[in-house]
Amino acid sequence: MLALLLLACSESKIPPGSQHFSVKVEADSGGYTETFEYYVSFDATSATLFIDESAFARGTLSGCELTYQSVVFGQSRADGDVKWQLYGQASIESAEGDPCVDGEDDWSGTEYAEIVASDDESIEIGTEYNMLTTGKYLGDTE
Repeated sequence: MLALLLLACSESKIPPGSQHFSVKVEADSGGYTETFEYYVSFDATSATLFIDESAFARGTLSGCELTYQSVVFGQSRADGDVKWQLYGQASIESAEGDPCVDGEDDWSGTEYAEIVASDDESIEIGTEYNMLTTGKYLGDTE
């Protein structure tokens, strides 16, 4: 029984054939930089984006342009809970190597997080945090 549970836990929730990118996210005003492993699964022009094993956004692909919108995320803070939603767009190079992004990157875009609810008086609803994204294609999942 334990072996079945371990096997079930080890199976990836990311669909086979998903494109894997290492994406660096930087606040355009400085102060925040983090790198994430994005996995993008396509069904025709529809896309699902994953970070780790969790789907976090849905989007569409038109040519080389990917647009996406996340679910609403909640964050508990000392001064009150905050909920936000992420919106993004990126030019991405396909697995076939189509030249969609200038330079050496395979992912180039922007994201912004919009505050949709806030109990923290210092963060107003509607506040947006803008970020730049760049990344490298690392291959497809099996």
